[in-house]
Amino acid sequence: MTMPRRRDVDLARRVLDYVKSRGCVLTKDVASALGISDDRAYHALQALAVRGELCVVRAGLNIWCIPGAAVDPFVAAVPCLAEVRAVLGEMAEAARGSAVSIVPIQVAKELSRRCRTPQSFPLLVALRSYLAALLGAEQRARRFLVSKAALVDLVRNFPEVHPPCDRLRPAGRSDGLVTVTFKLPRGVLDEVDRLAERLGVRRSDVIRRALEEYLICGAVRLLTQEAEQDDEEFPVIKGR
Repeated sequence: MTMPRRRDVDLARRVLDYVKSRGCVLTKDVASALGISDDRAYHALQALAVRGELCVVRAGLNIWCIPGAAVDPFVAAVPCLAEVRAVLGEMAEAARGSAVSIVPIQVAKELSRRCRTPQSFPLLVALRSYLAALLGAEQRARRFLVSKAALVDLVRNFPEVHPPCDRLRPAGRSDGLVTVTFKLPRGVLDEVDRLAERLGVRRSDVIRRALEEYLICGAVRLLTQEAEQDDEEFPVIKGR
């Protein structure tokens, strides 16, 4: 049995202490707070979850929590979501018809304005999952459609959301993974190896992360197109 290295034990302790201070966190917040790469943060969080010291909420992105923490995981991990109640309240008051159309990309813009933070993909992803949990509805055609009466009642009796927080089991050699084989120019592979050495990670981690970043960039482009198509002033409501 391989014993964990001292630096890994120290990092795990620091990561766990940070999560305890917040209740729930995103991977990028751990990386930023501790000055480490996203990959190192992810692997440390994953190892803690396998040991049962953390659990994870799957919400389009991973929200890592202390098991049994008495917090709303969405708001704890993305504090700006605390403004959602006020935003929905204003939308309900301004609605002229019996139904309200809630467009996540526009609500995310308003949250960014109120919280004075840049618009971000994680905020939008978390917001979509948060709204789905709050409204008990699925997003259709880039928006949620709810009755004005239901929205007013939701704002008056605003709940804490507590989605399932899963423990992770130790992964087998192939659990959740597939093997992909492709060719790279020698110069590109050399650059990958140099970067992996500087970051202290494996070559496969660099390639996996590059693919994830590419997918995120593609999603951001799609979201930007959505924003341009739904470009209107807040409050984003449509009375019906």
